[in-house]
Amino acid sequence: MELLSKLEIDQTVSQYDFTELINKYSPSVYKFCRSLTYSKEDADDLFQETFLSAFEQQTKLFQSDNPQSFLFSTTLYLWKSIKRKYARRKKIASFEPVQDNIVDSLDTENDFIKQEEMKHVRKLVTLLPEKYKIPILLYYTVDLNVNEIAKVMKIPVGTVKSRLFKARKLIEKGLEDIQHE
Repeated sequence: MELLSKLEIDQTVSQYDFTELINKYSPSVYKFCRSLTYSKEDADDLFQETFLSAFEQQTKLFQSDNPQSFLFSTTLYLWKSIKRKYARRKKIASFEPVQDNIVDSLDTENDFIKQEEMKHVRKLVTLLPEKYKIPILLYYTVDLNVNEIAKVMKIPVGTVKSRLFKARKLIEKGLEDIQHE
């Protein structure tokens, strides 16, 4: 009888902790999902799969030193799995960039120029190889630091730094090429 009540208490505590975890990390995980997929529907699916997988692996999640890193790693793993599945089926759908909400009447020419630059940067980020795109997205959209990105991607900190540097250079070169056109 005591064992049953202890199990029920552990389950209730675990569900409570998991709910807190969702409330704390869901905005940043969703933002990362949107950055990876560039589609609201795909991001919703990836987000749901991430937390479903995390729920199934609660023991690992709560034993990890950094639950946020665990969630981002899970998201990244699931996203790569989805991409591999589509590649195997030869049904790779093109990723559409997030639509910009351009105000009907832009106040100044500078606002318009900033909007255009942002479009170009987003496009250049989507064209980056995956090994450069993921650190850039984690750094600039989810605001993770280099150490956290290293944990998420399971690579050394120096590698993250060099990939961020290389990605910035590729984006910078792409912007220069666009300006020369």
